[in-house]
Amino acid sequence: MRTIILFIIAGSFFFSNVWADHEPDHRYNIRGYVLDANEDGIGNLTVQAFSDGQLLGTSKTVADGFYSMHLHLHNADYHRILKLRAGPHEAELRVTFDLDDNTSARVHDANFVGGKYIEGNLARFRIPAWSYAAGGLILFMMILVYLERRRKKKIRLAKYGPSKAHPESKHRAKKARRKKH
Repeated sequence: MRTIILFIIAGSFFFSNVWADHEPDHRYNIRGYVLDANEDGIGNLTVQAFSDGQLLGTSKTVADGFYSMHLHLHNADYHRILKLRAGPHEAELRVTFDLDDNTSARVHDANFVGGKYIEGNLARFRIPAWSYAAGGLILFMMILVYLERRRKKKIRLAKYGPSKAHPESKHRAKKARRKKH
């Protein structure tokens, strides 16, 4: 059993990001959507990135039009102009990132909507950020209610014991007396 656990732990090191092809400061990710005029995704479309006529990377869109490609760029490539081609559409994008941050992923959102180039995250099919906070608050309140009920039940059991019937509340006792009269 120990041998199996040891193999699992050792194997997890080989499949982690530690053994990635490039250091984080050498990766540059371009991702986005290719959508038609009705903002429906165009699937199976080739998206390519060029620099000075040289192909740097290529990707295919999935059914909803999303694509993602990983390029090998360095700090010296900051502000470099890349040509992005998605089917018949072309656009130029400028490589931008934080030069001082060598650990975070460098991501550029580049989209084609109805043939027009749009930079930035389209946030398609995403849950709004405020809903996470609202859901967390609701879950927290439900946990508090559960814990309070559990606490009161423990107090009742400690006071009256598990075998004895619980005494009626004052309200129920008054109601029972009224019915007798």
